Formats: sequence, structure tokens, C-alpha cells
Amino acid sequence: MSGSDNLLSVTSQIKEKGRALFYTQGFSMLPMLKEGRDISVLVPVNRELKRGDVVLFVRKKRDNQLVLHRIVKRHGDGFIIRGDNTYFNEPVANGDILALLEGFFRKGKYFDCQKSKRYRAYVFLRLFFFPLRKFVRRTLRIAAAKIKNNVFHLNNLHLDDILGIKR
Repeated sequence: MSGSDNLLSVTSQIKEKGRALFYTQGFSMLPMLKEGRDISVLVPVNRELKRGDVVLFVRKKRDNQLVLHRIVKRHGDGFIIRGDNTYFNEPVANGDILALLEGFFRKGKYFDCQKSKRYRAYVFLRLFFFPLRKFVRRTLRIAAAKIKNNVFHLNNLHLDDILGIKR
């Protein structure tokens, strides 16, 4: 199904039924939403959006791709949005936001985004610890690259010695 078909399906379900239910796709909202397992419940935006809300928006640059990400902060007349499992922010205009995540089903259990204390704690921790997660990720990547370079460098020297190759 193309992005335009998905867009039509979501908007028509929300207009006709007042909500749309979809299996999540992709990995950008891990660990909260797992692809093919969890069902997101989307409703029309009926209130002021705030930091921590998960919204469905249209990424027009990619064939009207539908994306479900979390609002990180307000930016001008739009928002800065990021997936829970990503490290890059994306500006999104207010007009590109189609729906709000009301809740989701995980393994048959429903989690309400407004009422669930566990969910609200998850959102707080996810947003609060993002700078630390980003720092640790960057530090681990640098360390892994140095280890990799040293290991290959040592292996190359060792192989050169064995093969009698002089540089």
C-alpha cells in the first residue's frame, strides 16, 4: 500500500468512526511499540498538543509516508518530533499532523496514554534521559571504532610479519 493509500485509509477511518486502529510498522518507537505486535489507537486531535504526546503526521517528502513519533517541543507554529528509538529531531508543521495516539494494545492489554501511570512514567523517563542516552551512544560508538581500528591494525601488523611483507 502506498503512502497516499495509507493516508486515505487513516483519514477516512477517523472521519467515519472517530478513531483508527493500526498495527505499528517500523522500529522508531521501540521499546514502546513493536512492529507487527502492537496496535495503535489514533483519534482526531481534539486538544492542545503538548510535549510527550505521540502524533501521526504526514512526511510529504517521502510519498506521503505516515509517521508516528513523539513531540519533543513546540517550534514556531509546529513541533519538533522524534521517535523513541531515534536520535534525530524532525520539524513538523501543525497542518501535517493528522491524529493523536490515544492508546495502544500490547499483547492484548490496553494502555491509555492519558490515564496509565506506567505510560506517563515511561514518557517522563524517555524524554528526561534522552541526552544521557545520546551521550552514551556516541561514546560507545567512538570506543567501538577505536577498538576496531586497534584490532585490525594489530592484525595487519601480525599478518605482515608472518607473510614477510615490508612496508
